[in-house]
Amino acid sequence: MFFWYLPRFTEAAFGAAALSATTAVAASVTIAHRMALMSDPSTLWQTPTRLEAMRMIGEKMDAAAQGSLDAAFEVGQLALRSATGRLSTDDVAHGLLAIGVAATRPAARRAKANARRLSRG
Repeated sequence: MFFWYLPRFTEAAFGAAALSATTAVAASVTIAHRMALMSDPSTLWQTPTRLEAMRMIGEKMDAAAQGSLDAAFEVGQLALRSATGRLSTDDVAHGLLAIGVAATRPAARRAKANARRLSRG
């Protein structure tokens, strides 16, 4: 059996899995708080509920824009290393994972911040 060990990729994969797990927990906390806030028809048109809805949409758009810029930067770094010929198998795997993590990191940061803010009450 042929076995390749990619040390940089393995370490980065564990980091990506941890980021994904903590983001999933934070997102579920945020969704639970927002569902409780927005599911009551008597408070649907009140100012705090509307402000939270507008904040939710704005944060998603900001995170998507920032994530796309960060991912584009990582793509550029990977392309530059490829063009110079200094690219190993480990670098390719790590670079592709870095692109995905860079794209999702802004959304993860906002999900964790929202979970903290909404949990405080």
